[in-house]
Amino acid sequence: MTLNERARLKLLTGPDGGFPLSELIVDGQLLETFDREPRTLRDAFLATRSHGDRLAVAYRDERWTYTDQWSLVIALAHGLRDDLGLRQGDRLGLAMRNYPEFIFTFWAAQLLGAVVVPFNGWLKQQELTELVARARPAVLVADQERISLLTSGNRSDSGVGTIVGVRCETLPGGVIDFKELLTRRGQIDEPPTVAIETEDVATIMFTSGTTARPKGVEHSHRNHSASLLNKFIRAVRVTPPNSSTPLRVLPPVPSVKLVTFPFFHIAGMNTLYTAAYSGHTLVLMYKWNAEEALSLVETEGVNELAGPPFVVQTFLDAAVDSPWDLSSLRVMGLGGASAPKELIAQLSRQFGEQVTPRTGYGLTETTSGVVSISADDFRRHPDSVGRPLPTVDIAILGEKGERLDPGREGEIAVRAPQVVRGYLDLDEAEEFQDGWFRTGDLGKFDDEGLLYIVGRLKDVVIRGGENINCAEVESALNEHPEVIESAALGAPHRTLGEELVAVVRKAPGSSLDESRLREFAAARLAAFKVPVRFALVDEELPRTPSGKIIKREIIGQHGLDELVRPTAHG
Repeated sequence: MTLNERARLKLLTGPDGGFPLSELIVDGQLLETFDREPRTLRDAFLATRSHGDRLAVAYRDERWTYTDQWSLVIALAHGLRDDLGLRQGDRLGLAMRNYPEFIFTFWAAQLLGAVVVPFNGWLKQQELTELVARARPAVLVADQERISLLTSGNRSDSGVGTIVGVRCETLPGGVIDFKELLTRRGQIDEPPTVAIETEDVATIMFTSGTTARPKGVEHSHRNHSASLLNKFIRAVRVTPPNSSTPLRVLPPVPSVKLVTFPFFHIAGMNTLYTAAYSGHTLVLMYKWNAEEALSLVETEGVNELAGPPFVVQTFLDAAVDSPWDLSSLRVMGLGGASAPKELIAQLSRQFGEQVTPRTGYGLTETTSGVVSISADDFRRHPDSVGRPLPTVDIAILGEKGERLDPGREGEIAVRAPQVVRGYLDLDEAEEFQDGWFRTGDLGKFDDEGLLYIVGRLKDVVIRGGENINCAEVESALNEHPEVIESAALGAPHRTLGEELVAVVRKAPGSSLDESRLREFAAARLAAFKVPVRFALVDEELPRTPSGKIIKREIIGQHGLDELVRPTAHG
């Protein structure tokens, strides 16, 4: 008997399936949640002790087993508490690349009940300083690059108490060396004793701020544990029951995962704690490089790789005629941005049944993925992001907040124990209404219960009363064989309010011009949806670490924020 994903999840979440669901009232709202451990991230780490001598983390020629990681994290937790005074509820900032020290410090803070605040490693000096000042961590653990940014100005502006340096060749005055902090503690085998509640804040993660000022999203331990178990349940193995044999639930087979999402991104953090709880190995990279990734698949025996579409695309392109042995690869996930259909087709052409494609949908506010699709389901529906996970309720809402039927487009709203309660320093936020988080994304369900993302509610240009969905325009432009990527956005117009313009990245060697591109777009879009002005560029468009184009940076470039003159169809 073969179980499809829906039947499998139904068995697993039933009363005899090992992951039973129970009802819970949070802030007056009735939710379904898993009736089992772990209930906090501290619990999740304590469970990793059973993984023993399995390899936990690999970075270049450095290796840590789960036993090594346990000892290091325990010592670090005591050092943070006893030497630096970090206490339950205090904030600990993390600002670095995907170094192993990020993982160890994350877990040490969770053992203490401290609140981890990871900062985007791509930020410039002013951006980083402003976010650190908003979070005001008692302790900041950072690498050389981030310390240089924060200490080159007035350090008091950032509000940081103590800075710990990771992999620093030289330490500025007053900065404590990470290794020294560890050696002070000696050999300690048991964690500090702390009582942590499920509703305590575990992390504060800032949104990418692609269209507005970043918001600090406050995640509770309940949010993270619900997300962890939803991902863990997808990896467990089951033996289908029959008349004489009960359902058997087996733990996941240990896997080797190549990490491409930064840990300061919610997808990266999800990977960090889910992999540890499951006993997987995390293989880290200093920064994304497709050729290096190919070599790591062979040398480390990588089974899983996930990343935004541009990461997967560059990997697949580099894999063509590659001399590296990629036979260990079993799963390739896409996330962070919409995946073109052709990318899924290319993956199938190159790897066939060897590699299972997977994608999902989620936001920082939903503690990563709340919808998932993989394997043949994904191959048949490459434009879908999947079905809601067991504890998740998703609604498509109309303009008046009414729930829409399958086939109708509206705003995606999510209700689940993974959904956060609010933002840092914001008592109320319009996104949270009556127990639902309104995502600002436009979507629809089909008759099979599959969810499709069709655009952004706020990524809309209102041209003289006509709403233009930027995602629709970008999709049309990206169909041109000489276009790599595009961004449609609004520019000010004296009489219409806004007019549509676009930045388009051409393929290398392309002679594409504005006239030909406008003609191409006009054959696919209504006249009012065709951009009145194009900026054709050769360089990659600016993106967040999760792969989303940062439109607020583009608007000031190429003169696109200048007033648009009336046009023939204006």
